[in-house]
Amino acid sequence: MPKGDLDGLTIVVTRPVHQAEGFCRLIEAEGAAALRFPVIDIQPPLDTIALAARLQRLDEYQLAIFVSANAVEFAYRALGEGKPLPETLRRAAVGQATAKALAGHAQPAHWIAPAPHNSEALLAMPEFAAVAGKHIVIFRGVGGREHLAETLEQRGARVDYAECYRREIPHIDVAPLVSAWQTEKLHLIVVTSNEALHNLIEMVGTRYQEYLLATPLVVISQRTADLARQLGFGAVVTASAASDAALLAAIKQWANVQTRRLQA
Repeated sequence: MPKGDLDGLTIVVTRPVHQAEGFCRLIEAEGAAALRFPVIDIQPPLDTIALAARLQRLDEYQLAIFVSANAVEFAYRALGEGKPLPETLRRAAVGQATAKALAGHAQPAHWIAPAPHNSEALLAMPEFAAVAGKHIVIFRGVGGREHLAETLEQRGARVDYAECYRREIPHIDVAPLVSAWQTEKLHLIVVTSNEALHNLIEMVGTRYQEYLLATPLVVISQRTADLARQLGFGAVVTASAASDAALLAAIKQWANVQTRRLQA
């Protein structure tokens, strides 16, 4: 079997179970071992009545913004099998995975946030500068970031949330991580949100904190990179965008640097 660029590395993937496999296969194709350790579990919201009421009023909105692929999947699940969004409702996606999820429901996004594929990039698009008087619904998880809504409201829009899923901390055994650390076979951890980073720290616990903080992280935003350094992580690599391709490129770049250091 030919060696890949990541041959011999063990990389922890912390995404939810249903979102991890595609990325795991990418890094495995490059020769790495993917250690699946989900730090977020995605569930329907506890308050389904509020969500149902919001969905019944979608014809009142001019624009729907989906902040994640989870927001898309759980929104359509709540709408009911085969039921689409109103055709008059324009759709925006924060990120490529979100746009792909919308296209999968035969209602592609009218606008997709450019690189680095986040809320700030969406807000920088010309179409979101002149939103005064528009009624906007943001599909998101319970308790997400407020920056997107706050900025749109400052620009004169009326914004409501459709909170269509919630995030929980999974109850899983930390032993695979500990074993990999103790045998020096854990090289990198991929974390894709601030919440995931907080959950990871809580799940690992204080007993193994020294191992965790000494492990290099790959993240998808400067916000998460800053938080990681504040929490004590020594090595943090920031991908250029929130996509599998950008994450893989960041991992390869890190691996190349390590190889050059060993050869020096």
